[in-house]
This record gives sequence, structure tokens and C-alpha cells, in this order.
Amino acid sequence: MRVLFLGAPIAPHPDPQIAFEDKFEVVGYNTGNLLIGQSLFEELRFEEFGQGLAYSPHEVNERFDIIAIAAANFIYKDFDLSYLSDFIEPTKLPCVVAGLGAQAPAIGNKVTDIPEGSKRFLRVISERSKTVGVRGHFTAEVMNDFGIKNVTEIGCPSLFRKLRRDLKIKRPRTGAKLKIAVNGSRNVFVHSGDPEAARRVEADLLKVSIDNHYPYVLQNEELEMRMLLSRDKPEIDFENAQAVLNEMNMDVEPLRYTKHIKKNAKVFFDLAQWDKFISKVDYSIGTRLHGNLIALTNGVPATIISHDSRTTEMAELMSIPHVPVGKVRRLDVHHLAQVGDYDGFQRNYTVLYDRFAQFLLENGISHRLEQHSAIGAPSRLYNLVSGLRLHFGKY
Repeated sequence: MRVLFLGAPIAPHPDPQIAFEDKFEVVGYNTGNLLIGQSLFEELRFEEFGQGLAYSPHEVNERFDIIAIAAANFIYKDFDLSYLSDFIEPTKLPCVVAGLGAQAPAIGNKVTDIPEGSKRFLRVISERSKTVGVRGHFTAEVMNDFGIKNVTEIGCPSLFRKLRRDLKIKRPRTGAKLKIAVNGSRNVFVHSGDPEAARRVEADLLKVSIDNHYPYVLQNEELEMRMLLSRDKPEIDFENAQAVLNEMNMDVEPLRYTKHIKKNAKVFFDLAQWDKFISKVDYSIGTRLHGNLIALTNGVPATIISHDSRTTEMAELMSIPHVPVGKVRRLDVHHLAQVGDYDGFQRNYTVLYDRFAQFLLENGISHRLEQHSAIGAPSRLYNLVSGLRLHFGKY
């Protein structure tokens, strides 16, 4: 099997010394994308692979047997997927699409006003796939609105990246002082169904992190990344901090915020490093789906504060402990750590694991999900690549 990967990136940038701006671009301006793409890459069996769009239709047909698309919240009014439909339509290959999601402020909103190129993309992947892997019931309903019914609710491939069926979550210790990791979506709270509640919760997450010196995991907060990773002058850091604090209506000194980011913020462009960090904490909380999903796949309990259709849909499908932003009155992270139903998550995880494996087989591609014990997790990506023939295209 020869696979061409499209969509989310499948590996960190090969040069660890390049500027973070370049790494940020490679991961699609959100480090969570790496979880989607690399997970699907590690879950499939193949002899050869390529990545990206720098192929002619003839080259695609000659070099590959199937197109694998690691998808995200593609069904959105501001995303025009003409470039993907233009690329796939002239080829003759089947597709396997995993993790396709619709984005709306809240579950139940209609998502039909999308660009024509995106509608063409949905039609072509439906025609080229036995069944399209969508993130949950909401996206399945959106696809039905477009007349597409061959869908399977699988969640996200990042849920299964450890390649084991018996995922176990370590329970938080009652009364113990927990090592807590925080994450947030402070620069996308306007997408929420309740923007003011979302802004307030995002500010509370930042404040909890600052007051308790908790690590705060960044995913696409570029201003904070600049404070942490660039060599900007102090006055630039101060201006960036002031801009964030003004936006979030937070009564915090900019210098204090800058010092907190430089000391406690984390950003990962490599999943092995992210795994190593998150596996050492006792609990993860925030509004980031993937920031909490990587905790759960490492056996660490996590709670998602859901703020839009994407986070709500996937938390519900996967039975991840979650609470809507509108129901958060006072952010008590220790209380939320104790009340999470991780038994429910573990039971549903096994169901979705088996469904995902069957979904891949139905689409004509074998998987590696049953072989976790044979492959060491930290070096799995590199072991898989070793011995394979790689075709690089433009990402």
C-alpha cells in the first residue's frame, strides 16, 4: 500500500534549530494539528508514503494507491477547500478521511453557508470513500444536510495514537496537591456560542495558571509564543502582554504576565516532548480539545471546558469529562478533577477504538492498532519511517 497524506502535518520539522515562526507555519499555526496528522500516519500500514500537494494527477495515480486525509474543522464558513477539491478531483484514487468536523458556535446551528469549493470537496470525498470518518453526531447531521449519508462517527485519530485498546486513566488523588497543566483558547473565544462566558473562562484559566504557577500549554497563541521563544526587546514583550490583558479584560500587571509566560508557558512542536511533559502531571484542564486529549491518551485525567460545537461534539462522542463555559461560575480545578467520570471515558474509548479499526478496514487500508506492544511509543514515528520509501511534496 502506497499512501499520499494530505491535511494535518505528519511529523515535526526535521530541523529543530529553525525559528519558531517557521515551525509554527509547518504545523498550520496550531500545534494541535500535529496530533491529528501524526496520529493517522502512525495508525496506518503502508510500504511507501508521500505528503502534500506538489504532484500532478498523473504522478498521484502512478505513485500512490490511496489518499489519506487527516481532517479537522474543515466545514466552516471561512474555510475554502477549493485547493483540495481541485487537487483530488483529477486523480483516480480512493480516499480515506479521518476526523472531519463542522465548526459552529454551538451544537444544533446550521453549517450550510460554506464556499462552493468546500461543498465540492465534501462531494468528492464521499464519492471516493466507502465511508467518511466524521468527528461526531453534529458533523454527521451537517453532512446529511448536504445529502451525504456515508459517514461514520469516529472522533479524531489522535484518540487512538497509543495503539492500545485498554487505555487506563490514573485517578486524581483526593486531597493531594496536584500537578496541574492548564490550556486555553483565549484568541478564539469569539467563535463560542457564548462569547462573553468564554472570554471570562479563558481569563480565569490564565489567572489560575498565574496565581498557582501552573504550566500553561500554548497551541496557537502567537503573542505568548513570541514572549517565550523569540528574542524581542523587553518593551515588545510588554506591549504584547498588555495587548493580551486588555483583550481579556484582566487586571494583571503586564510585567507579571510576561514573567509568568517565560517561566511557566510550554509549547511543543514534537509529540514525544509533549508526551514526556504531560505524562508527569496529575491533571489537565482547559478549553483545548487536543491539549487535553494528549493528556488522556497518556493516562492523565483531564477536563474539557467546552466552548463551541467542536469541543462539545467530540467530548460528547468520546465521553470525555467536560463542562460548558456557560455553566462555569467559579473555576475550581481541584473539584473538577475529582468529579470527572473516567470510567465512562474508558468504556467508550474501547467502543470507538474498535469502530475506528473497522472504519479503516472498510475503506481498504490496514492499520497498526493491534501492534502497540511491538513498538516503543517515543520512537514509533522514526521506527515506522525507517525502511520506507518517502515521496515529499509541498505541504
